[in-house]
Amino acid sequence: MKLNLQGKVALVTGGSRGIGAAICRNLAAEGVHIGFNYNSNPEAAEALVAELGSAGVKAAAVQADLGEEASVLNLIGQVTNQLGAIDILINNAAVCPNGPLESYSWEVWDRTFRVNVTGAFVACREMAKSWRPRQARGKIVNIVSQAAFVGSTSGHLPYDSSKGALVSMTRALARELGPDGINVNAVAPGMVKTEMVAKKLEAKLDFYLSRIPLKRIADPDEIANIVTFLASDAASYITGATIDATGGMLMH
Repeated sequence: MKLNLQGKVALVTGGSRGIGAAICRNLAAEGVHIGFNYNSNPEAAEALVAELGSAGVKAAAVQADLGEEASVLNLIGQVTNQLGAIDILINNAAVCPNGPLESYSWEVWDRTFRVNVTGAFVACREMAKSWRPRQARGKIVNIVSQAAFVGSTSGHLPYDSSKGALVSMTRALARELGPDGINVNAVAPGMVKTEMVAKKLEAKLDFYLSRIPLKRIADPDEIANIVTFLASDAASYITGATIDATGGMLMH
């Protein structure tokens, strides 16, 4: 299978840990130069930059708040300046507040949508501005969630709703940008072994496994493999799709 990724430049939002870091490593293994943002842990970000550099690619980490337009624009500008024109955009960054419906404030709801949806919108808009005039066949992959379709059992209404919005945005972008040769797809993971869900898995592993036909929790690399495929020429005839990566929880 010819992925044809060697020498391309990818921007991975929320790339310093979890699924995002796995995506960075997976793309780097295919020869992709990696730009990513981090929010509050520069040490972890710089460690990942060094790791990616040892794989033989260029890497850049930029502190950015995806909930602020100016910060997203700065992120794109810095990655472009350091690595060159961006070919691939992976919208992975997300916040996931926890609590019952009554506990959520306007500010929490607004912040979740600003990071998870509006930040992704701004990044997609800027990529379209870059790609369309020069007829570049860019790739966008949005990381959504099975919760966009079935909701969470543990109370994450703002997150679930924002991921549903990102699914719809994926389809709308795919229709608009398809005539320009730009592919826009999404990946909907289920439970994945990351820092974000480690405590939940420890406390309720049997419950989560009972809902998964494959009877195991995904490794971040398994999600990253799908993302890398969608970002490659091997997936050139796929657009507007949301790939089920839930071990069979969705089956849609």
